[in-house]
Amino acid sequence: MSPSIKFTFGILIMVAWACGFSTEKRRPDKIEETHDQREVKKVSEADIINETKKLGDSISQKVGAVFMGKISEKYTEGGYEAAAKFCSMNAYPLTDSLAKEYKVFLKRVSKQYRNPENAPSDLERQVLEAYEYSIEHGDEIGANVQFIRPGDTILYNKPIRIPSELCLNCHGSPSQISEEVKTILKAEYPNDKATGYKVGDLRGMWSLKFLKKEIVQGL
Repeated sequence: MSPSIKFTFGILIMVAWACGFSTEKRRPDKIEETHDQREVKKVSEADIINETKKLGDSISQKVGAVFMGKISEKYTEGGYEAAAKFCSMNAYPLTDSLAKEYKVFLKRVSKQYRNPENAPSDLERQVLEAYEYSIEHGDEIGANVQFIRPGDTILYNKPIRIPSELCLNCHGSPSQISEEVKTILKAEYPNDKATGYKVGDLRGMWSLKFLKKEIVQGL
């Protein structure tokens, strides 16, 4: 390269440097704006957990009210037998329809399940056992929120306790369950584990799963 060409090339580099030239490719304005918005929307893990708990509390309360309302309605129409038939035929479809309504993964789970579909996963079983331990030691129990690895899903659990004497006509001791209800349970759930409860006992828990990105978008 001749001295004159080298000199010219050097001048060009100096001018480019003075004008803020960078060898890094510039992002389009729209991408820059999106990046800036994403930076502004950063939230803490505590914010995410609190928002998940608020949503989980709201959904589980509404779903629980729907369940008890339907069971009470069937009991009023035809007594314990009608209520038991409703549970055996409609409880799971009702859970599924409510999950779709609220756009969330939703289950009722229990170690002493009646429907095998309500058996807990390994992680859910650990939460149930933690609730049992707390109850045995006289501690209060409430909603539990935790991230599921790799961290893009959040699990919300809330204990379900036997709320009233009405429930014992399907979930109580053998002496509390009528022969008509026993016949229904035996036919629908030959491996039924969901009896022997008293009012206030831990029946199981609500299990909801949320996507972390959707929680963040809602904040």
